[in-house]
Amino acid sequence: MSASAVARHVVIPESTNRGVPNPIGGSRFAYLDNLKTILIAGIIGAHAVMGYADFGSWTYQDVREASLSPVVQTVFVVVVASLGGLFLMALFFLISGLLTQDSLARKGEARFMVDRAWRLGLPFALYTLVAWPLVEYALHEPLLHERSYWQSFMDTDPVLDNGPMWFVGVLLVYSFGLVLWRRWAPAGSAEGPLRWRRLLLVSLAVGVSTFLIRIGLPADSGQPLNAHVWAWPEYIAMFGLGVVAARRGWLRPVPGELARRCGIATIAAILCTAGAILTAEPLGLDADSFAGGGDVPALFAALTEGVLAVTAPIWVLATAQRRLNRTGPWRTALARSSYLAFMLQGPVLVGLALALRPVALSGDVKALLVASLGIVASFALAWPLATKTALRRIV
Repeated sequence: MSASAVARHVVIPESTNRGVPNPIGGSRFAYLDNLKTILIAGIIGAHAVMGYADFGSWTYQDVREASLSPVVQTVFVVVVASLGGLFLMALFFLISGLLTQDSLARKGEARFMVDRAWRLGLPFALYTLVAWPLVEYALHEPLLHERSYWQSFMDTDPVLDNGPMWFVGVLLVYSFGLVLWRRWAPAGSAEGPLRWRRLLLVSLAVGVSTFLIRIGLPADSGQPLNAHVWAWPEYIAMFGLGVVAARRGWLRPVPGELARRCGIATIAAILCTAGAILTAEPLGLDADSFAGGGDVPALFAALTEGVLAVTAPIWVLATAQRRLNRTGPWRTALARSSYLAFMLQGPVLVGLALALRPVALSGDVKALLVASLGIVASFALAWPLATKTALRRIV
């Protein structure tokens, strides 16, 4: 779910919205607003902790002065690998697909493409060409004295790195791709409900295609514009599922029995993932063994990820529909600020980490402080910018 994609919710036809509370003010769904806020806060917190970890990729890792303890590191890896990295972005793409289809149907092709270019393309270009190179330069030059601003802009891995904003660029590509697909293959007539068997087939297809693409592009490898091509099978599948589900009313609401089965499959896949991580060292395996290649560990990781990427987002969406329907001024303000908070997290987290750098604290404590303060600061700075300045027209 791109924060930008959910920043403007559209009215859902009554025929496809049985069992889901009416949108706020006729145009917003409370559960999507609240879910969006929670997920973006989680991303900011995860990036903050990642700055002190050996796992993952966040810019502060290159210069960190303290590291997580082994126990905290293990817990963080299990949580991020199973609850975050393997399905969180798939959930973003599922909800983006739901809302993108609604937006396209409401606005028409021309207006939709202009809107996507304005709300996704402009922030993505500015962040890639200006904001993130400045963050990288401000972080590395005073500490490493090894690169000029031009090197921070040009000599990056991946080429034209953009930090967390890679998702916005990928969503822009998918949105324009949807318009082209609609011209080539117009939407067909409505079918029956979404069946569990269909989700199993999608999970298998995602797992196999992920395994094949990671033979050449391992997980966390760098592609130009930080495009995360190694995870596109699950992203395309979930974006497409969201588009089709929006047309056919499959997930509004998520059927109870389907949600129950998705929950069971999610828990089983999480246990498998945790077991693989905890037994990797005794078996002589490392993270690269699961990241890609043609061996059994890579196949196991890809198939497990296929299950998590398909079932967990649907289970979480169903839970949000039941549990996250409360609204109020604070919740509305947080949701309104979330897209800009997502963009501001880079400079905010780097600034906090640098401020704490001379303080004699453990990596665990610093990670906790940067995470908690980073979430609060990102949303606090975003709110006035998103409501009181010209940025409100974009975010």
